[in-house]
Amino acid sequence: MYRCILAALLASQVTKASPAQTLSPIAYPAAKGAVRILVQNGLFHVMDDVMLSVPRLDAWMIPKPGQIVSLDNKNSFILQINSGETYLKAQDLSMLLNEYLLPHAKAPIKNITVTFEDSDIVVKGDLHKAVDIPFEGRGTVSVADDTDIKLHFTQIKAAGILKKGLLDFLGIKLSSVAQPKKQSRFRIEGDDIILPIEALFPPPRITGKLTAVSIKGDVLVQVFGPASATLPRPPTTAANFVYFHGGRMKFGKFTMDDVDLQLVDKDPSNAFDFSLEHYAEQLEAGYSKSLPSLGLLAFVPDYSTVAKSAHPAAKKD
Repeated sequence: MYRCILAALLASQVTKASPAQTLSPIAYPAAKGAVRILVQNGLFHVMDDVMLSVPRLDAWMIPKPGQIVSLDNKNSFILQINSGETYLKAQDLSMLLNEYLLPHAKAPIKNITVTFEDSDIVVKGDLHKAVDIPFEGRGTVSVADDTDIKLHFTQIKAAGILKKGLLDFLGIKLSSVAQPKKQSRFRIEGDDIILPIEALFPPPRITGKLTAVSIKGDVLVQVFGPASATLPRPPTTAANFVYFHGGRMKFGKFTMDDVDLQLVDKDPSNAFDFSLEHYAEQLEAGYSKSLPSLGLLAFVPDYSTVAKSAHPAAKKD
């Protein structure tokens, strides 16, 4: 059965919202100290070399028990998405699989290359079992159980041969290669791979209702919830920004209560390239001003600009 390779293939200063600000039913009640986060035209570094485009996002940063939301600790909170849309390019998905998901799942797969063809996903890689066996699969993506992405492969070739009994011929058993050692990373249902959103990316963990997933051009599109009807108003209008609102949050040596912090892209001509891992470097390279509300407005450069300044040799690339 080709199920084994398929399975092994894939073996991240305003008070809390008042009733008047309550969004659609999908906006779950926020926990004490939760911070609202709004994103417009963002480009987030899921990892240093893995980018996730975020045209829009409305979410809660829910502190874990005994903690407060901290920008310096991605494990201090869960990102609970009310509504939003994200785009992941094929090359970024390839790096995410090779550098994060598959190694953490301890699956015997390497050298993954993902491409999108029309509405199909095409995956190539090597299955390691005594020797490396090259494989190629083609399939479709859809939503499963409102919180997961389902990959359904319609065909797969191993060593260039399209044959369902190939794995039996090679002596590869489902029990030895198909299941990840960390079951939370993904699960197998028949010939489908189910990828929980909460385990797909490095921390912070993500929750929310996934309403659509599709391939459009060279990106995998994920849509969460309906568009929010009412949103907190940021201190200033801007094309690209990240806005933190309400609750309690720590960043650097500062702890802000009734959070009112807006990070605005200094270069509005393209998406706001933001790295939570390196946000302090971006703040240092920008400038900020206090607001009458006692909030803070910061104008910061794209992370790519900051990274090039910190590593001048990168400018030659």
